[in-house]
Amino acid sequence: MGYTKEGIGYQHTDTSRAAANDTQNKKVTLREQVYQLLLKTTSPLSTEQVASMLERPYVSVQPRLSELSNEKLVKDSGNRGTTQWGKACILWEVRN
Repeated sequence: MGYTKEGIGYQHTDTSRAAANDTQNKKVTLREQVYQLLLKTTSPLSTEQVASMLERPYVSVQPRLSELSNEKLVKDSGNRGTTQWGKACILWEVRN
């Protein structure tokens, strides 16, 4: 996976790269929305919870959490939640 200079991830296709580099209208990126949500919460959240609260697809949110984790902005809280399929999942929180 490639990353823009702002740290936005994209796949190795021209369309994915173009979407990641599209900054017209200074729109808030999904990565920023995910980070801001975690900043405002009082308890750690799962990827599913973040996706639901932002009304965005899980498959769009999960890579953003990976990016934020790679940038050391969020971390695994050490707590676990349960997915809709009954599996254990990471609960994310902002790194202090």
